[in-house]
Amino acid sequence: MDKEFKITALCLFCQTPLQAEEGASFESGDMIKCASCGESNDYDSVIEVAKEKGIEKVKSQVEAELKKSLKGLFK
Repeated sequence: MDKEFKITALCLFCQTPLQAEEGASFESGDMIKCASCGESNDYDSVIEVAKEKGIEKVKSQVEAELKKSLKGLFK
């Protein structure tokens, strides 16, 4: 199962996608300012939320594939 998942980093306050200037890079401890609401987002927290969303996407995809695969076995 080759699937590609993309997760958009969202502002923790207004839930709009965070956008950085081209070439910008961030690391642990950095604050990322939201262009929409102006709030500063902690890089580590933004990454943690994105990871959790990614895990949920993968889980739901695996469950769907398993249901599809097992459906024919129990007829």
